[in-house]
Amino acid sequence: MVAVSDYADARATTAPRSPRAAKSAALAALAVLAIVSGCSRRGGDIAYAPAGFGAPTVETTGELGQDSPLGPLDTVRVTVFRVPDLTGEYQVSSDGYLEMPLIERYSVRNQSASQVAAGLKTRYSQRYLNNPDITIRVVNSHQHDVTVEGGVLRSGVYPIPGQTTLLSALALASGIDPEHGNPRRVAVFRKIDGKTMAAAFDVVDIRNGKMANPAVYPGDTIVVAGDGVRAIYRDVLQSLPVISIFRTL
Repeated sequence: MVAVSDYADARATTAPRSPRAAKSAALAALAVLAIVSGCSRRGGDIAYAPAGFGAPTVETTGELGQDSPLGPLDTVRVTVFRVPDLTGEYQVSSDGYLEMPLIERYSVRNQSASQVAAGLKTRYSQRYLNNPDITIRVVNSHQHDVTVEGGVLRSGVYPIPGQTTLLSALALASGIDPEHGNPRRVAVFRKIDGKTMAAAFDVVDIRNGKMANPAVYPGDTIVVAGDGVRAIYRDVLQSLPVISIFRTL
């Protein structure tokens, strides 16, 4: 299994666009070489169907939670009492930041809406406002979606009602690209115990009954390797602040 940073749910902004590149380009390039190289066979440093790759440990079902950590591309309504120029809707970037006036990029990684509001109050109080009254409400969350990228026919972000399977999630993206996608190397990224973990799966073996069709959950990111998709995969991985690669178990 591969453990990457504890905030690696990088997402596409709108289908079929890929996520914006951010930090750690050098480490991401190493990860691309380790995971994506090769066009029609297995390989790479991500373990295939490891035993420890279970369900996510974050809440993935139920109503939109105002106390849940904000995720990439979530949209929030920021209200600054009596300051209409700061009040409005803002979208979390793919690498976990809010682009706010005056203070520019503000990290919201692993913070709830109320925690971000408190942080913004502190930041604005330091230079611009006297004891501002700031509230934040989540108006749209991608934590109930699954992202499918790489060698598929229609990459993008797709809503799912709850647990589904890898084959079903790939079908949402119209399946693996027969010319450029590698069905023998499909990586799934998932947050487990506060870290984003990755596991690889062989769709050919799944269809032939040699490997179980794994469950995927809202919040997962699925990347299909293959020819012509390295740039897309690089965008996904470059949005991670830190990447730690471990050899296949």
